[in-house]
Amino acid sequence: MYIKIDNEYMDGELNLLSDLLSLLDGQIHAVRLSMLRSIPPESEGLADRGEYFVGVGFAAIQQYLNDTLTLTGVIKRQAFDIGPRYSMKFSFISVVNAAANWWKHSSEWVGEGKNNSKLAMNTQRIVMDVSDSEDYPLSNVLSMLLGTTDINLSALLPNIILWRSAIDKEKNELS
Repeated sequence: MYIKIDNEYMDGELNLLSDLLSLLDGQIHAVRLSMLRSIPPESEGLADRGEYFVGVGFAAIQQYLNDTLTLTGVIKRQAFDIGPRYSMKFSFISVVNAAANWWKHSSEWVGEGKNNSKLAMNTQRIVMDVSDSEDYPLSNVLSMLLGTTDINLSALLPNIILWRSAIDKEKNELS
């Protein structure tokens, strides 16, 4: 949860998230360097290791998003559709949220087929649409969000800050 005084935000949760994303970025960078020295990197599990760190980052961001909504009165479904856009179809935050849900729940969906819940179906639709690949979908989502193959979780922070401002504006309009 944040506090806004005049036009300044006090957001300890964002500071903690920033620190965590920096730590994860260090691990992702180390994986990337190891992949450059390894042939093939998949045989050593390096791509899976990188995907793990990216997934943890998305889950941490999702926790921040939910914390930010505390006491705002903004409905989560509405909140995840405002702020910066990834595309005409998806907001930036809805893609981040779907990636976090993928990370947390995709193993539950194996073998479910048409029995998947609405959350599962929506999450899979967004992640597959954005990543355009079944291999390492979270790394691909991150790459697509950033517009580069040089992935870095901390680079998501500017859009998260823009989203927080949009939430604050929405909260003030509800008051």
